[in-house]
Amino acid sequence: MSRATRSRRRLDDSRTRFLLAMRELDQAWVDTFHETGFSDLYFSRLFTEMWLRGETAVSKTDAYGLVKGLGVQTAMKYVRRAIEEGYLEEIDNPGDGRSKLLRMSPLLKERFAQVIDRANRAFIAILGDEVHP
Repeated sequence: MSRATRSRRRLDDSRTRFLLAMRELDQAWVDTFHETGFSDLYFSRLFTEMWLRGETAVSKTDAYGLVKGLGVQTAMKYVRRAIEEGYLEEIDNPGDGRSKLLRMSPLLKERFAQVIDRANRAFIAILGDEVHP
């Protein structure tokens, strides 16, 4: 077997392991959020972006922009539903008393942490050292 063939096979094997780990991430997401109806990609993207901001609140307009791939009207529906279901919470905007800011609720933090922890275990188990730089 040539060096190029071995290299291609290692790369294909690495890609397969990565996809197996991604599949576990997807399943963790669905298992955690399916009963709420939040299991689709748009909620995943919104909640991921909110998680990455930590305690930093964002304007509603900025939150709409976190729902990638949808028009503003549809993104508004996603954000509104996340607020109504208690996954995002509105807080006063100290810079503008007429508007509200959004941040993750304790419920979202708890549920999303479950997804992250499960997916992290899968990535480490499946990819091992490949997840470390």
